[in-house]
Amino acid sequence: MYGKEPEIFSIHAGIECGLLAEKLGDLDMISFGPDMFDIHTPNEHISISSTSRCFTYLLEVLKEITN
Repeated sequence: MYGKEPEIFSIHAGIECGLLAEKLGDLDMISFGPDMFDIHTPNEHISISSTSRCFTYLLEVLKEITN
């Protein structure tokens, strides 16, 4: 959608996926989100443009899976 190949990697995050997998069993799932910086520090901040792109992408994914 944005002309970039997705990057696939593991990070120390995504607790929601772990909780869903624990409750619902074997699911295919991904976790994605905007660019965040200095997480869990007084300088924590987020990219507004990245947040907008993630929201728009999520809307497109939801349109595709409901068809």
